[in-house]
Amino acid sequence: MSARSYEEAYRELAELFGERFRRKDPAGSGASVSPADTEEVAHVAEVAQRHGLPLTLRGARTLSGPAEPAAGLSLRFQHMKRFAVRRAGEAIVELEPGIPWVELEDHVRAEGESLRVYPTSAPRSTVGGWLARDGLGVGSYQYGWLSENVDSIEIVLPGGARRVAEGSELGLIVGAEGATGIIVGATLRLREAGQDQPFAAAFDAPAGPGRAIESLAAERPPLWHLGLAHPALALSDGPERGYLIFGTYSGGIEGAVERAVSGHGGRMLSSAEAYRAWGARFFPAGLTGDLPSPAQAVVPVPGLEDALLRLGEAPYLAVQASVARGGEALLTGFRIGDSGSLETPGEGDREALLRIAEEAGGGEYLVGLEHFEDSPRRDEFLRLKDEVDPKGILGALR
Repeated sequence: MSARSYEEAYRELAELFGERFRRKDPAGSGASVSPADTEEVAHVAEVAQRHGLPLTLRGARTLSGPAEPAAGLSLRFQHMKRFAVRRAGEAIVELEPGIPWVELEDHVRAEGESLRVYPTSAPRSTVGGWLARDGLGVGSYQYGWLSENVDSIEIVLPGGARRVAEGSELGLIVGAEGATGIIVGATLRLREAGQDQPFAAAFDAPAGPGRAIESLAAERPPLWHLGLAHPALALSDGPERGYLIFGTYSGGIEGAVERAVSGHGGRMLSSAEAYRAWGARFFPAGLTGDLPSPAQAVVPVPGLEDALLRLGEAPYLAVQASVARGGEALLTGFRIGDSGSLETPGEGDREALLRIAEEAGGGEYLVGLEHFEDSPRRDEFLRLKDEVDPKGILGALR
């Protein structure tokens, strides 16, 4: 489509949305709009389809990506934060995409429920952004990938039509970065809010935590979360520093954790230290200011020991990991700056983390179109993409 057609679309949207429509550069071709509800998203999608205007979803940018698309329109969802807890049998929450995960968790806990999983970037990231990417995070040891805990997704298609996806179709939308529809709502399964008991253990050498996690994965004690942190992340400020494994359980399994830890050269930390490590699980996303955009890769739990040993040969990289019930761990890596602060990894750092993951039997954490390139559902995804977006105006999450 021509720049003239884009300008016509921009004028139409500016009249409708007023201050909620913004041009980053009046002379350029990029703009953003902030709808207040699904009706407004549908109107934007209709205008975009009519004028061939590229659409991208604007997340909280807790992962790497350009600040704005080079051309077209990005949708921001900060006004779409409504939610409701329902208890028709299993507790669920119906929600809109703009609410941050940590805010949602606080609200559902006030009603006696808790999210099954949420990202380690929960203070910054929004529900819609993580749904568009999928992932492993806090709670994945018991509940797996985010996509395994979604009952339904409501999307708006180019042209303004609405669609509710359930069952197998969810796998073509969650993690697709908006390429198969604009996520405007979702229904997530909840768990009962209980008294989760934090634990933490320290290891001097990188081999220990990988072996301990593999032992726990084999024994399968009922943990809710199991994570790992590099010493540079400093989740513990006591004398017992080192590689940490940490998480929560609901009671009665202390012996299984202690056996796995002591059997591989680790030391259980005090209750106070465990609570501090648990409270710092969002680091560095809990900090104010700009957030470094991490590199990510997936490794199988049996390869975690090898990956940590190889990371010891790359002292400029620090990782945290979330372990999933399916036997994989998501590594989230940062560059350690000269002052010890965490920075966005460069291209060479990302290549190093990927190489380490591949040598440990894992690979790249892929989302969107890249994820479906090697997926057994590739043809199914492409058929859906062609059906809902024949003009190809839906782009990737930013």
